[in-house]
Amino acid sequence: MKNLKSDLTYVPFVTRILFRLSLLFFSLISGFPFCFGQITPISGVVNSYYRVVEVLPAKSCIRLNTTAGLNYNDKVMIVQMKGASINTSNSSSFGDTTSLNNAGNYEIGTVCDVDGDSLFLVYMMLNQYTVAGKVQVVKIPQYVSATVTDTLKPAPWNNTTGTGGVLAISVENNLTLNAPIYADSSGFRGGEYRLSDGTCFNFLPADGFVYNANTLNPQDGSFKGEAVADVAAGQSGGKGAPANGGGGGNNHNNGGGGGANLSAGGNGGGNSSSVGCKVPNPARGGKALSNYSGTKIFLGGGGGAGHSNFNFPNPTGGGHGGGIIFIEAENLIGNNYKIVSNGSKGGASLGDGASGSGAGGTLILDINNYVGTTTIQANGAQGGTANDGGNVGRCYGAGGGGSGGAIYFSTSTPAIPVTVTGGAAGPEIGREASCNAIIPALAGTGGQVIPNYNYSISTVLTSGYCAFILPVELIWFKANYTNSQTVLSWKVAEPELADRFIIERAGDGDNWIAIHEQPAREGLSLYTYEDVFSEPNNNYYRLKIIGKNKQVFYSSILKIFMPTKNDPVNIYPNPAHKKITVSGNISFAEIDLFDLAGKLLLQKKNNNNQNSMEINLPDCAAGVYILKIGTVIKKLVIR
Repeated sequence: MKNLKSDLTYVPFVTRILFRLSLLFFSLISGFPFCFGQITPISGVVNSYYRVVEVLPAKSCIRLNTTAGLNYNDKVMIVQMKGASINTSNSSSFGDTTSLNNAGNYEIGTVCDVDGDSLFLVYMMLNQYTVAGKVQVVKIPQYVSATVTDTLKPAPWNNTTGTGGVLAISVENNLTLNAPIYADSSGFRGGEYRLSDGTCFNFLPADGFVYNANTLNPQDGSFKGEAVADVAAGQSGGKGAPANGGGGGNNHNNGGGGGANLSAGGNGGGNSSSVGCKVPNPARGGKALSNYSGTKIFLGGGGGAGHSNFNFPNPTGGGHGGGIIFIEAENLIGNNYKIVSNGSKGGASLGDGASGSGAGGTLILDINNYVGTTTIQANGAQGGTANDGGNVGRCYGAGGGGSGGAIYFSTSTPAIPVTVTGGAAGPEIGREASCNAIIPALAGTGGQVIPNYNYSISTVLTSGYCAFILPVELIWFKANYTNSQTVLSWKVAEPELADRFIIERAGDGDNWIAIHEQPAREGLSLYTYEDVFSEPNNNYYRLKIIGKNKQVFYSSILKIFMPTKNDPVNIYPNPAHKKITVSGNISFAEIDLFDLAGKLLLQKKNNNNQNSMEINLPDCAAGVYILKIGTVIKKLVIR
């Protein structure tokens, strides 16, 4: 062991030689390492849904039916699905929206704490919410990179639980499609098919706009499609359209109306019979909603059911609307797959009225780059087909088409196929020549594409509750290979709440070793660290944040791959405990062990020409050390 004086003389030289040789080591590596984060395969339903039972804005607190699965730093969407007020008079004004109230309000927030049945957000809430309007919280899974391996979809909207219908994901880097993202038919439900008896009146026809669709002797108005406004049972049927839901066909055998979103659905077709029950009373199409300059989002409206008094085999009612899709990603690699939220087709009929179709849903795409081709759709569906079957003088109404939906892009509209087409009118086939003039169904109107959109996020005002419990918010953590070394960088919000940061690394993604510690500085949000001792093959990194209140938070894990090279010296095992074997070109070499400050801890001399040497390590704390074998510099991790 060198004396203290020689140690102090040697440290500057060792420090200089370590870094110079390290740079030389990396410059000799052939090829370029590829830096990427974890790639997660995703498919099916990845979101979790929670019913909101109370909102406490002053505390940025949301009480839920359950908080299972919610944790600190989770990203969530808060969205109110219903709650609009409509005209309920039995007139042509039925279903006109008198106020959307808080229906369609939404925002993206971050969880700072979960306590009992209560979820607390980092920032104060942006919007107001009315629990009676069916407010839900949707947990947004967060990925470094993700690949869709099988169809990715939301749970369908469930009016009983007040949850579902929303697919939302956040991807830091690449979202790769090897399967479609699909929210077709996940929105508001179409009007239910119910079989009426055959009673009808030509002199006192069922020409009202509202009826109780549960009354089947006869059913004077079939079920309306679901919308942002719920209707009472006594007004559940009939040709009047409730907000963006399609109206139901009236007695006898009139077609149902198509659902709507930000554009109107198509009217159903009418009874044009010349004999028997022959009064035309087709349903009205769903009515267009306002997005209030992009601050509100909606499910596609359901189509109204066609009126039926004949037990057509396997009958179906109105088509369902499309769901809501929210995607954050840096890059979308399309591979010719689709991202779609289309409405579904209304039920066909044989000798009855056909049903209206669902409207397209809503897509919010916060994506910076579109690589390859991806087809993006929020189309309304074609109305149901009415087959008159060639019955003499008897011709009935087809279903109205659903409207197109809404697609929001955070950038300009990308140069890929994007459609928000309104659904075509349902055809009426098998007409007999003696019928009166056809009363055709109408197509739904086209939807809207909105570029350069900023989606709704919580305010930047930290909630009072979270200011006391939140250590620090990590905005991002990145790893890049630059100038022959790994550069780790991270950005935090409110650094004054942090005490220090620790970079940890593992060669297998499991056994973590701290390689760098850095104090937080008040007012400094951006930090960097250069790791010049990355190992060949995989290097996993994570950031450990320690708050001033002693709370600990870990970042997501990043990975860098370094190619191997022909190495003149090998160390085994590494990480090590108590003993290592050094092999290779080590004949007559001096072997020195230093800590990261340059202090010499061990010195051995290989006094022969053997190419392998076993070394007992000194009693060292777990950490990273430097081993110098002749002129070769190696990093040694001691557990």
